[in-house]
Amino acid sequence: MKNYYDILGVSEDATNDQIKKAFKDIAKKEHPDRGGNESRFKEANEAYDTLKNSQKRHDYDTMRKFGGTGTGGGQHPFFNEDIFGDFFSGFGNGDMDFGGRFNFTQGPGTRTRTFRSGNRGNRNVQVRMALSIKEVMTENEKTINYKLPSGRDEYATVKIPAGVQHGVTFKFDGLGDDSIKNMPRGDLMVVMSVLDSDGYTRKGNDLYTDKTIDCFQAVRGTEFNLKTLDDNVIKVKVPSGTQHGTLLSVKGKGMPVHKTLNIRGNLYVKIHILIPQLSAADLKKIKDL
Repeated sequence: MKNYYDILGVSEDATNDQIKKAFKDIAKKEHPDRGGNESRFKEANEAYDTLKNSQKRHDYDTMRKFGGTGTGGGQHPFFNEDIFGDFFSGFGNGDMDFGGRFNFTQGPGTRTRTFRSGNRGNRNVQVRMALSIKEVMTENEKTINYKLPSGRDEYATVKIPAGVQHGVTFKFDGLGDDSIKNMPRGDLMVVMSVLDSDGYTRKGNDLYTDKTIDCFQAVRGTEFNLKTLDDNVIKVKVPSGTQHGTLLSVKGKGMPVHKTLNIRGNLYVKIHILIPQLSAADLKKIKDL
């Protein structure tokens, strides 16, 4: 798993201002438009995007603490964030039943509390799960370990649909607190934190990444191979006369659209044009043309 603190050269208790300054210093040096290292710039940008956001930073720190990989196949962090009494997080878009005692709830927030009728005793338990956008490109399952208020360990298996959005919550009926006898158990609420990764940024169902080309390729036009988050390689064509900052669109190569069949968002590639540093001799040749 990448160490974003090392990438930016800051300590793990760095303030937001220190993180911002560290990123600016790296960006000035490594930005592709200034002849810097594109890979280093992307890495720093990815680190800054996570650490500047308090919630993403919290989830990332937890993932590191529990040995998460940030990519597919690793153990992932789950931790008790809130244990609610008669209230639990509200989600404005309603529930979707997956069968049995498992429901899927999607909504914009995790802090709005709504009254939970029929159970005034045992409490709900909320945990947060951090995954990368690469991991939610396809459907998968994760087994979580969490603690009840009594301190007892519990386990649950979460089936994660492809394309799940940040902030989505999975609800498990009857898997929460059971400390008050002869009362229904509380519920388990698993909140998803979906983090940008592998040089890609997610906006809704669309993905964004960057590519640097030289000025001659921009004038003539070119094409390049691009590895996508689902480990495929696609060809992206750059038309002749492409300008700096142009967004090239590749339809249907973005994130899977949740609750649809075989529909995906788009992939956008932002083109950066590298202007070469010319020697005095080169400049003289150009002047003599």
